[in-house]
Amino acid sequence: MDSDAKGTGYRFPAEWEPQSAVWFAWPTREDLWPASLATVQQSLCELYVLVSRFQPVHLLCPLRAQPAVRERLQRAGDSSGVRFFDFETDDVWIRDFGPLFLLSAGGDELAISDWRYNAWGDKFPLQARDNAASRWIAEQLGFSRFPVDAVIEGGGIESNGAGQILTTEAVLLNPNRNGPMDRRSMEALLEQHLNAQQVLWLGDGLIGDDTDGHIDNLARFFERDGILLASAHQQDANYPVLAENLERARRFRTLDGQPFKLVEIPIPEPVYLNDERLAASYMNYLLVNDGVIVPTYGQPTSDAHAIEVLQGCFPGRRVVGFDCREILQEGGAIHCMSQHQPATNTPSP
Repeated sequence: MDSDAKGTGYRFPAEWEPQSAVWFAWPTREDLWPASLATVQQSLCELYVLVSRFQPVHLLCPLRAQPAVRERLQRAGDSSGVRFFDFETDDVWIRDFGPLFLLSAGGDELAISDWRYNAWGDKFPLQARDNAASRWIAEQLGFSRFPVDAVIEGGGIESNGAGQILTTEAVLLNPNRNGPMDRRSMEALLEQHLNAQQVLWLGDGLIGDDTDGHIDNLARFFERDGILLASAHQQDANYPVLAENLERARRFRTLDGQPFKLVEIPIPEPVYLNDERLAASYMNYLLVNDGVIVPTYGQPTSDAHAIEVLQGCFPGRRVVGFDCREILQEGGAIHCMSQHQPATNTPSP
């Protein structure tokens, strides 16, 4: 019996395709954002309410915490679009430990590709609950689940929905994920389990990125033949890496041999926590139905420019900024803490 995407004809859709929900995970550990947990929790409730204006929000949150979260949600606005699921996670970065949703060839069914999660190369000891989340969600939703005995995080791969995947050597070839791994071996895994026809490789990631260099801080497809790329001025310490990634992207070709349309968005001015630079990027936006939620960093000129560029790339959508300065202190932003669930072309029961 086939038990992978290629054998069953499922594909890994692009994020701009229609969605049925967005998943989040509620932070319950007191050591997350130790100096500002209450502030961040209220900010997250405001984010959930904002996203729920575009489409349903599914929130992993243990039953014991739900009354307090509901109260916070009410303070943030209309939370009728937020649905709770009684599951406690170790952390909030569901993009990385959550399910990779696959869409059937006919577009009428979803399945879950469930890769192992090891907290970005065993950087953090608490990871067992997060690693179990995809299986639990598959059981709750009644979706087929294709387990994969290899490590991949959702923030480390980007799909154009047409068989091409964008990623980085710094993550997928890092021995802290799957031991020694060359390009060909990883490409074979992506072909088998995500039905990838071609993998486009960038190099390294941003300074301060605990993930070693996730693609969702560096480059995103905005259409099948278009790529958004983070850039930096020459005095920025991130410039050499981002310039090299841009040169690689200029050599990329679509499946029919054409160059990609490339659009650059400069990263914000450096953001620090205790003298350590954080991985701030506008690439960490979330696409929702008819909208784009963009991380902002209290830098009016660069924030506004990023919103303007994204509006040009997604002209039919409402582009909304969301302040991520507090959220970023734990290492990620909006895309990192969300996981979109594609829609099927059949009505939900």
